[in-house]
Amino acid sequence: MWKKMIIMIGLIAIILLGIVLFNMARNRENIEENTHNMIENQTEVSSKYVTDDCLNEWTDYSLTVQEELQEASQNLNDENRHYILRAKDNLIHVYYINEKEEEVLYRVTEISTKYLAKEDVKELETGIDVYGVQELNQLLEDFE
Repeated sequence: MWKKMIIMIGLIAIILLGIVLFNMARNRENIEENTHNMIENQTEVSSKYVTDDCLNEWTDYSLTVQEELQEASQNLNDENRHYILRAKDNLIHVYYINEKEEEVLYRVTEISTKYLAKEDVKELETGIDVYGVQELNQLLEDFE
C-alpha cells in the first residue's frame, strides 16, 4: 500500500511539473508576441504623430546644440589664442592670429585712441601682442 501511494505522489508531482513547464512555455510565447505587438504599435504611433514639423524642430534643436558646443570649444581656444591690438580709425581693433598665421579681425572696440597716452598710441600703431582672453580683457580695461 505504501508503494502505491509513493508511486501516486510521484505521478502527481510529474504531472504538476509538466503543467508548470507547459505554462511557462506559453507565457514565454505570449511575452514574445506582446513585445512584437508593442513594437508594431510604437511604429504606428510614431508614424502617426511624428510629423515633418517635429523633425524640423529636432533639426533646429540639434543645430542650436552644435552651435553651443562650438562656442564652448571656441571659448576654450580663446584661453591660449594670440591677439594683436591695433589703432585704426581712432579706435582699438582686436585681431587674432589664425592657424595660417593671418590676422583676422576679432572685434572693434569703442575705446577711442584720442584720449590715450602717446606711448600707448605708438604701441597700438605697431601692434600689441596679447596671449589669452583674460590678458586681452585686462589690457582693454586698462585702456578704458
